[in-house]
Order: sequence, then structure tokens, then C-alpha cells
Amino acid sequence: MTVYLHSLLRNTLCPLFMLLPLLSLPATAQQKTLDYNGEVDDAGHAEGYRDFVENGCWQCHGFQGQGMAGPSLAPNPLPYEAFSALVRKPANVMPAFSPNVLSEEKLKRIHQYLQSIPKTADPDAIPLLSTKK
Repeated sequence: MTVYLHSLLRNTLCPLFMLLPLLSLPATAQQKTLDYNGEVDDAGHAEGYRDFVENGCWQCHGFQGQGMAGPSLAPNPLPYEAFSALVRKPANVMPAFSPNVLSEEKLKRIHQYLQSIPKTADPDAIPLLSTKK
């Protein structure tokens, strides 16, 4: 019983508590995401970002799609058709997201959000990391 409760708390409540800070942010802060150089206004993709977070994608792929337990989704996501096919019928441990769970409209917004994420800066463009002297 104790193992069950611990698992329930870890898998259900912990992710919810991690979202609490987002609820307390002002609306303008919620519409911003970070790129590799600082804060960037992401109002154009706020719905896709929200769908990405609300459907739990961030738990395996990170808030920027950079990959964690799951593979990197951004920058340079798969073409939409391949992305959609993998989300609907994944070939690995990722759960399938049917159109009843994740609508086609939301899936398109998530893909647009992932397309909007900028590429990592070239290390040689950053003075402290540059190997060129």
C-alpha cells in the first residue's frame, strides 16, 4: 500500500505541483519562453506552448523540446506528417495520443511551437566559448 501511495504521489501530484508556478505568473510572463540568448516574446505560439505543457509533452521532451527522457523535438522538428504519425502511433514507450485525447488542431499548434524554437547559438559566436582567438 505504501509503495502504491508513493507511486501515486510521484506520478500524479508532483507534475501538478510543478505547474503551480505557471498559474501564478501574470499573463504577459506566461506568453514568454526562453531562447538560448535570453527571453523572447512567444505570443504567436502561446497556444502551442500551452498545449505542449498541458498534454505533458514537457515531462519527457523538456519545456523547449530539447529532450530529456524522450528525444529532442526541437529545433528542427520532423515534418508535420511524420510528427503526427509518431504522436498517434509511437514505436517506443511514449503513450499514443489519439485525436480524442489530442485534437488535430492542438497537434498542429504544438508542431508550430516546436518549429518556432530557435537553434542553439554557434559556440564560436559566444566569446567565452569561442575556440577562435
